[in-house]
Amino acid sequence: MAKKTEQPAQAGIITVIKEVPQSHASKTISDWKTAIKQFEDKKNPIRTKLYELYDDMLLDGQMEATWGKRRDNILNRRLTFVRDGVEDEEVTKLLNSPDMRQVLEEIHNTIGYGYTLIQFNRIWFDTEQECYRIDFDLIPRTHVHPENDFECVSITNSRATRDFLYTQPPLANYMLWAGKPKDKGLFVKVAPYIIYKRGSMGDWSQFSEMFGMPFREAMYDAFDDETRRKVEEMLSNWGAGMSMVHPKSVDIKLHETNGSASSVDVYDKFIQLCDAGISKSILGNTLTTEQGDTGARSLGEVHQGEEDDKKQSDDLFVLSVLNTRFRAILKRFGINVTGGEIWYETPDKDWGALQKKWGVISGISEKVPVADDYIYEEFDIPKPENYDELKEEMRLEKMAGLMPFGNDAAPMGEQPPQKSAANNNFLSRVWNFFA
Repeated sequence: MAKKTEQPAQAGIITVIKEVPQSHASKTISDWKTAIKQFEDKKNPIRTKLYELYDDMLLDGQMEATWGKRRDNILNRRLTFVRDGVEDEEVTKLLNSPDMRQVLEEIHNTIGYGYTLIQFNRIWFDTEQECYRIDFDLIPRTHVHPENDFECVSITNSRATRDFLYTQPPLANYMLWAGKPKDKGLFVKVAPYIIYKRGSMGDWSQFSEMFGMPFREAMYDAFDDETRRKVEEMLSNWGAGMSMVHPKSVDIKLHETNGSASSVDVYDKFIQLCDAGISKSILGNTLTTEQGDTGARSLGEVHQGEEDDKKQSDDLFVLSVLNTRFRAILKRFGINVTGGEIWYETPDKDWGALQKKWGVISGISEKVPVADDYIYEEFDIPKPENYDELKEEMRLEKMAGLMPFGNDAAPMGEQPPQKSAANNNFLSRVWNFFA
């Protein structure tokens, strides 16, 4: 494939869109419900509030720990382009360029957001950096309306107007879209946990501020205003901390919540519950991101299996996009990808998987014969040229180990040493069986 693949730049939608600053105000469950209602509006579907909530959610540490694991599964593996069983090194080099890593991240974000629209402007080989470059724009999701009645990009995000029809040529020739038109994405299920969690953390912070430090109390005579002013001034100059000034005649009591659980435990356990809900929604488990009360290895393996299923689903989704819309776009930029497919590069050795596979094959071989060629193929082990000779040597060594003659065993072709009459007949039969 020729390295020179520069193409004329296409008119960019991103230069016309009127973006407005996002709102970073505190979100409530009421905001979440309102955002869903606006998203589902049939006459004027607006996605702004819901996607602003999603962007704000990604600042949460637990979201980074869980969603980041699924994202890194996509980004930390090399892609390869194979045609007729042979790798095309030039296309593979393009697929692993720095810009392509960003494209992959946005495609994977489709699972969280529900829909993604990308415009490709140029693809070329940079001779100075000696790598492929991809000039692309992620169309702001708040401006995209993929519903069947619209299928457009709106200049403003406050109303669904059919300003750019991205599914129709010539614009469609350089657009990549992924996801279902009415899909709200995985993040809509995670949002309540983060909203409740932040509320609880705010309450806990206020509780710590009020009751986490020693409480200072000052009393004065009811009619001594001068003393009261001096005491208030003294307390205000006495650093941070809760304080109270009241007449001696006023009786003030602080009632603590000493029930079945302290206030601190209530906040802590509720936040843990929200974090567990985030983990289950994103990864399908909790044990791979946090230690539970039970650390059984078998339970951890079950949870890891559930997470692996999520990763496999992500792999298939990303590859399906790359081998359809993206591959068509590569053709339009003069890159020869006809007859080939994009795959993840197989790692050299996954020893954990190989060990599990060997355990299965070993168990089967105890019941029924397993062909040696199958083992060579499954474990990608080269078969020796003198295989038959080595196999015969292994058979003889195994046979010799089963013989009950010890160091006095007779060489092949000779009669076994004579033993007592009681076992002579048995030893002869064993010898004749292996001879």
